[in-house]
Amino acid sequence: MDIKDLLGVSEPLCKLIDTVQNGCSWVFKPNQIKRIAAASSDVASLEANADFKKNLKEALAEDTINMVRTAREQRQLNNIVNIYANTARELQIIENIDKTPVDPDWSARFFDYAKDISNEEAQVVWAKILAGEIVKPGSFFKRTLSILRDIESFEAKWFAEICQFVLADCIISLNGIEKEGYPLNQLQSLMDCGLINSTACQFTLNEGETELQGKTHSIRLLTSQMETPPRVSLFSIYTLTDAGIQLYRITPAKSHQTYMTNLKEQIERQYNIKAELIQIGE
Repeated sequence: MDIKDLLGVSEPLCKLIDTVQNGCSWVFKPNQIKRIAAASSDVASLEANADFKKNLKEALAEDTINMVRTAREQRQLNNIVNIYANTARELQIIENIDKTPVDPDWSARFFDYAKDISNEEAQVVWAKILAGEIVKPGSFFKRTLSILRDIESFEAKWFAEICQFVLADCIISLNGIEKEGYPLNQLQSLMDCGLINSTACQFTLNEGETELQGKTHSIRLLTSQMETPPRVSLFSIYTLTDAGIQLYRITPAKSHQTYMTNLKEQIERQYNIKAELIQIGE
């Protein structure tokens, strides 16, 4: 059955169903696909999450019930249902997506790992990744999935904490986090996980750039139209890996204002220029 033939189902949700079908080891029959689509497109059920998951679980299990024999297999089905439900909620507000299909190898890797993710907070993260890959294939590497699968829950929390110190999507000032008392053993653990590169470096703004953006605040250089902004450099910088950058972009956090203020003042002193701390979002 062609998923595109489903009436009343948005393009993102059609692509989600197709991705699940390509990634899971189950074989869906046409009637089962229709039931999954009906559950996915039912806005009322999405708002009443328990009902939505119940309907979805029944649809997924309709022709796979014979293979669900053990407690572990039942738990894996529940995990897939929860991640699917969270992904559908993410995609409900999306209208335009890249029409390129999600790579079947990526889908297989995703669901092979996701079926064993029982922690509810972790399931939300996995759902964001699946939604992001559906919207734009290639957004998350298979390597990122492997790293996320292997990190401990406390390491995931440490990563969420360090996101408040990230600038320009990828850099962290060692001097800055030391001043704020961030535990360096946690930094080392995140390096060991593959989320942060282990070699310190220098970071320099590109020519003409006047802003260093964090999650919710930005440091902006104040220059007149006649002035050429200096190419600001920061030393003792650690950078996020590709996996770290991809996970940073979906991690909710607020910029650490004291850290940002100290960096702003450091730049002002070093380059004899005025700068301001501005809010860019929440």
